[in-house]
Amino acid sequence: MNRGVAVLDAASPQAARDLASAGAKQCAHVARTEARTFYYAFLLLPPARRRAINAVYAFSRAVDDVADDPALGPADKLRRLDAHRAALESVYAGRPGTPRLAALADAVARHRIPRHMLETLVDGVAMDVTPRRNADVAALREYCHAVAGVVGQMCVRIFGADDPRADALADELGFALQLTNILRDVAEDRATGHFHLPLDELHAHGLTEESFLAHDPRDVASSTSRFLRMQGERAEAAFAAGDALLPLVPAASRPCLAGIAGLYHDLLARLRERNFPIGGERVRLSGGEKARSALRAALHGMQA
Repeated sequence: MNRGVAVLDAASPQAARDLASAGAKQCAHVARTEARTFYYAFLLLPPARRRAINAVYAFSRAVDDVADDPALGPADKLRRLDAHRAALESVYAGRPGTPRLAALADAVARHRIPRHMLETLVDGVAMDVTPRRNADVAALREYCHAVAGVVGQMCVRIFGADDPRADALADELGFALQLTNILRDVAEDRATGHFHLPLDELHAHGLTEESFLAHDPRDVASSTSRFLRMQGERAEAAFAAGDALLPLVPAASRPCLAGIAGLYHDLLARLRERNFPIGGERVRLSGGEKARSALRAALHGMQA
């Protein structure tokens, strides 16, 4: 058997279908209640592809929740992440033991998602188990690939893209999304010991982590403002990958792709409007803004 591609267990086809069906409902619930931004874009996919992306999201959410659990120490978190890696063995052997894993097994088999992609995601989450710093942009990109770019590469398979250029563009779009997240969550990340922005560029602006956290968004000429605008411009440039990727994706999946990119691009624009505030109320889009953004992006996707 090919270790990298899942197969569906034919020993009990009806039982496998029933387990996957139950899992699909559970994964849809996870997406609806936890994917605050992505969910609106997921709704734009045809039902079968939506079930697959819900299953991948639910696995990603479960893995990410391990790193975010304040009740667990680093050793316990790593053990739980190892358990998720072990679960992938059953997924790719076609013997998932839970409904959610059955839904994931169905998704990866139908869309030929290689096991190493899900393993890379687990490895990326493990990077956040202990306080992390990125020395430079190369380290930042390595981190963003593991926690976001590889997810984009799984998504383009679900969307139905088969052009060899799609993986690199999905990775770059994942970088744009994750860097936007990082710019939004600086204070929250720092409170848990993480600082993801490139240290060499921070220091080149005459800043330390402590002085950076004192950023006053009202002072647009400050070193912190210049540093944050530089990171925002980097994210903005990476979002161009979304438009380049759209024509490589089948028409039925383009609204979802455009929706994901559009929602996060709107979030970046909101951060830029407020000069990248650190601390205080979290910058977010309202439910209505997300719905309008997703609809606008869907129309853009249909015209690609």
